[in-house]
Amino acid sequence: MESMKNQPLITGHSDNTPALSKAGAFSSTRAHRIKLALGSIVFVLLTAFIFLYQFSRIEHGERTFTWSGLRFEYLWLMLLCLPFDTLASGLRIWLVCHVLQPGTRFWTCLKAEWANSGIAMLTPSQTGGGFGQIYMLYRGGVNVATATTISLITFLGTMVSLLVVGLYSVLVSGKSMGSLFSVAIWPLTIIVGLMTAALLWPGSFRFAMTRLLRAYRRISNTPDSHQGRMELTASKLIGLVYDYHHGTWRFIRAGKAQFAGVCLLSFVFILARCLMAFLCLRFLGIGNSTVGDVLQIQMALLFLLYFAPTPGSSGFAEVFSLSAMAAIVPSGFAPYYNLIWRTSTVYLPAVLGLLFLVLTVLRDTRSILQRRGHPYDSLPKSRNIVQERFTPRLCLPTGGSFHDGSFPDNPCRGS
Repeated sequence: MESMKNQPLITGHSDNTPALSKAGAFSSTRAHRIKLALGSIVFVLLTAFIFLYQFSRIEHGERTFTWSGLRFEYLWLMLLCLPFDTLASGLRIWLVCHVLQPGTRFWTCLKAEWANSGIAMLTPSQTGGGFGQIYMLYRGGVNVATATTISLITFLGTMVSLLVVGLYSVLVSGKSMGSLFSVAIWPLTIIVGLMTAALLWPGSFRFAMTRLLRAYRRISNTPDSHQGRMELTASKLIGLVYDYHHGTWRFIRAGKAQFAGVCLLSFVFILARCLMAFLCLRFLGIGNSTVGDVLQIQMALLFLLYFAPTPGSSGFAEVFSLSAMAAIVPSGFAPYYNLIWRTSTVYLPAVLGLLFLVLTVLRDTRSILQRRGHPYDSLPKSRNIVQERFTPRLCLPTGGSFHDGSFPDNPCRGS
């Protein structure tokens, strides 16, 4: 077998066939099912452990949750505010679809956002949410390359909004938490910088990747098959960069105002999440803080937790929330507040997204099994090529052409 060292390196971006398999693989391949199952187990265990620990810390006689202390007028405000973050996220997806894939229904965009929330809850650092979003958009009629670009553009809008929130937190928040923001803002800045570089100079990524692969070939002694897999992965990555570059510029040229709208809706999503925390406090009867105080802390928390390494930020979210809100939330209320806050902002939309995703995957699986059981049913319902060739209406008595101008042998000749 010819050595991979004699094979040409990456020469361009790939087609979207790998992206298609990537978008649907998480629902069909064993490896992705195992990853999601492990993510689910880790999420449940961490969440259960942290809540049991926080409930066990409530001391006897300490002021804590009581049914009589609940203020139900804030419950109605919570229910009213609950869909705002989902509607804002779905609307920003629809704005991008309106330019790149006109005719996409808003309902499809909402389901894509819910799927994003559902898979993000089961994967570390929310890395899998994009695949759920792409899959639902694809099932809604958006081609895979465009769905990938839509997901990346909305992700860029989120990064820009989070970067603004992070800078605000560093400049405005107290010195005690400013150091944490300063450390956390660097990864976000790097991500935004890389996405901007991919948008402006996609060729530099291909150049850098080719150089790295050549250097790796010279210094490594790995098998050719391993190097081939690396080149295939690099080719997919470069294809993704070029799809993102072309799709984003097409989006910007067609609607500059829409991208500003995407960033604005991303900020509305963040604001709705932060406001929900304030309403949770008021619902529990905790009134020792202002809206501004809670919003500032919650923006900082959202910024810090976005890339938490555990599935759904489980464990980290509850611990950071308990620490950041310690001056506002009494220790006897802390686990109740965390439970209501996480349920309203994470658990409900994620469960809804997983429900739609499972129903869609089951429907697709049933369709695939039906096609395998009845292979001829998947063929077009029109007549086959033998019928088309020997149909009397195409047999011209003069031996002339078919209706499309071709000159095959006339089967009626000599009859």
